[in-house]
Amino acid sequence: MIVLLIREIMTRRVVTVSPETRLAESRRLLDEHRIRHLPVVVDGRLAGIVSDRDLRSAGASGRPTAVGEIMTPDPITVGPDTRVEEAARVMLDRRLGGLPVVDDGELIGIVASDDLLRALLGVIETATPERISVELAGPPDA
Repeated sequence: MIVLLIREIMTRRVVTVSPETRLAESRRLLDEHRIRHLPVVVDGRLAGIVSDRDLRSAGASGRPTAVGEIMTPDPITVGPDTRVEEAARVMLDRRLGGLPVVDDGELIGIVASDDLLRALLGVIETATPERISVELAGPPDA
């Protein structure tokens, strides 16, 4: 059995914003870094998260101007020692595209659906080719 922990697959260089960050600046950061989630941080602590979808919705309404007005406060998080399958289950059940990784209240990373897919590919690519081909082909004819 393969056990992967979030610390092994998470993105450590996290692009963050503050609650005062303007929506246009947040959109620029998402586009520039080709990401879909921005953790909102105050004094090194996670305060919320904003997604590309949040920004699109806010932009359509034209009212909010700062991330703090549209962020999801106190987002669901995982720790670095959380098993990857647990995080994947939370993301699937809650329909989340990413989870901030927090250790002792400090943001240390983020795990996104792309990270989970990379981990899955790594597991598949390192599995023995014979086992994969047999399982994909199904049981031998009797």
